[in-house]
Amino acid sequence: MARQKIDNCPHWSAGDRNCLLSHSGLYLPVQEHVDIYCEGGNFLSCSQFIAHAGAGRGAVTDSGVNHRRFPRIPGRFSFRLAEWEQDNVSRIIDDAATTVDLSPGGIRFESYCALPEGVEIIFSLNGDFSDVPLRGRGEVKWCRSLENAPLYHAGIAFADPEVVRAIRERFGLAAD
Repeated sequence: MARQKIDNCPHWSAGDRNCLLSHSGLYLPVQEHVDIYCEGGNFLSCSQFIAHAGAGRGAVTDSGVNHRRFPRIPGRFSFRLAEWEQDNVSRIIDDAATTVDLSPGGIRFESYCALPEGVEIIFSLNGDFSDVPLRGRGEVKWCRSLENAPLYHAGIAFADPEVVRAIRERFGLAAD
């Protein structure tokens, strides 16, 4: 079986071993980050890429049409989630997940746990120390394994209008 070519990040300077996206200093990622994101084909999920090159990117299809309803806000926040069954928490799924980006529609996060589509979860999103954690409910819409990494990226859609309002308020987004 032929091995599939993995694309390196276009902003990775292999010779200098640094990221060319950093304009306010030198960014030298640790080897694990290089293996997963810079040289492992997962650069679209890299926090540097999202913050600098990928900000504002939507779900653009091959036809060039953006199907996102809301703009994505890159951000790395502590994210805890538990399975929700019949108005009760049934089990903790992950208490060490991290957000990748978010919007008034939902959150994309990374976790070491695979999540089945359609599972209803409750979550706690923790910003910096001055913020009160944001809690809410959502439904897992997709989950994908990252190549060459023990991580999964998953997306949830919010099931609670209060969470939508709180996200808009916290990040200064106008209502539709």
